[in-house]
Amino acid sequence: MTPSTKSTPLRTEADAEALREGLADGTIDVVGTDHAPHPTQAKECEWQQAAMGMTGLETALSGVQRAMIETGLIGWRRFAEVTAERPAEIYGHQHQGRPLAAGEPAHLILVDAQARRVVVPEEHATKGRNSPFRGVELPGQVIATFLGGHPTVLDGQLATSRTGRTA
Repeated sequence: MTPSTKSTPLRTEADAEALREGLADGTIDVVGTDHAPHPTQAKECEWQQAAMGMTGLETALSGVQRAMIETGLIGWRRFAEVTAERPAEIYGHQHQGRPLAAGEPAHLILVDAQARRVVVPEEHATKGRNSPFRGVELPGQVIATFLGGHPTVLDGQLATSRTGRTA
């Protein structure tokens, strides 16, 4: 690339560090993704014309694990607070984001925190392929996800939901 076409980060490292510190100290109390995949033709155009957003659902856990847990800024307990408990509280979802009670249908994820994988967006279940993690090795892998006691992900692959549709 020539100097005039060299791309630059949208934010500085100091900005990223401030976000990590804010999450660690409780200033930021929720982590989420709007998971905004767009077709290739909506992204491969001039910056001002491109649809905003990227895929994020399939890398969100790994991104937080890498930036926050593996660096020692937070632990898995805090991860549960900012990704499940606090969002459920904010949105009034009384049956989500809290410990399971006997006899209740499970809303949970099972994670292999020791797994490592290289991100290949073409292998994701989403139709969007725009990921800033393309080619990056990330930690952690969602092994299973249950919504209302029904599996939506099993062995890292989409499963059929209770409606009969693929999740």
